[in-house]
Amino acid sequence: MALFGSSGGSARLTRRTVLSGAAALFAGGAASALVPAHALAAELPQLRAAATGWTGRHGELLVLTADRVTETDYAIRVLDAVLPEGPSDANGAPEATGELGPPLDVPLPAGFHPHSMAALGPALWITGALEEGHDASRPALVRIEDGAAEYVDLPLPPQIRSGIAAAIAPVGESGLAVVMEGCPDPHLALVTRCHLALSEDAGRTWTEQLIAENLGEGYGTVLAETDEGLFAVVGDGADSQTIHVGERSGDLVLAPVANLPGAGRPMAVVASESHVSVFSDQEGAVAETRFTAEGAPLETAADCACRGEILAVAGRRGLWLETDGSAVRIRGDR
Repeated sequence: MALFGSSGGSARLTRRTVLSGAAALFAGGAASALVPAHALAAELPQLRAAATGWTGRHGELLVLTADRVTETDYAIRVLDAVLPEGPSDANGAPEATGELGPPLDVPLPAGFHPHSMAALGPALWITGALEEGHDASRPALVRIEDGAAEYVDLPLPPQIRSGIAAAIAPVGESGLAVVMEGCPDPHLALVTRCHLALSEDAGRTWTEQLIAENLGEGYGTVLAETDEGLFAVVGDGADSQTIHVGERSGDLVLAPVANLPGAGRPMAVVASESHVSVFSDQEGAVAETRFTAEGAPLETAADCACRGEILAVAGRRGLWLETDGSAVRIRGDR
């Protein structure tokens, strides 16, 4: 059953390394997953990102995949939802599993290593890193529309000379928010700081702001739009997380509102009508912590009955994917 249109815990990876194939290392480290040992031989590719709402593909639920071993051979696929005959989740609602379609004929530029994606009407936006020689890469953003792909200039700060464009979130009908991560050394795949690029006119013009610096070794930033504005979670190498919030009524300047020691690696932010869920990897287990859109804590779910890696679905509030390498489950508000 298609819900989104017609279809046509292993150890965490570190990003600290001298670059060799810099962009691939950045993209692979940013997409490190909780994959059990038995799943290494599974047929499913690695899932990197999910998005819906792209009118170029009739609003279907799309996923970005990579080869699980090489972490290359990138592809965009339709994920069809398959419902069981009876209720199976804790709320008595049918729990859908995802069935991956074949790779779509969507162009990706050579030398580009994709990481995350979001849709704005006819355009699909994909973040990642652009290889600039075997030991250098820079954050990159690609726009795909009408069967063509083009790079879009980001307001890259001089303090990021090596890095990746990581999280991306649509903001309203024509806005985009993109997280740029990296470090001042052009020859290290090391995340020490993250910045936000913000566009209100579908990528034609941008502003840039610092989110966090002196991260030591960052584990990546996850981002989501809420009714109030933007909600970001920054992780560092000490397993701490910092919550940053930007209000829509202002200039959407992200500001820290809470620090969570020992929270683990942030995997996804999922905003719903009632709360914002932050899913984290805590020593091989998945934890869910709930907040208000302003960043005030609501509750911590010690066991969210989640398995593997969690991916938010950009463009669909309250929806997320869960994959352990052998299956994909579609969870949340369908």
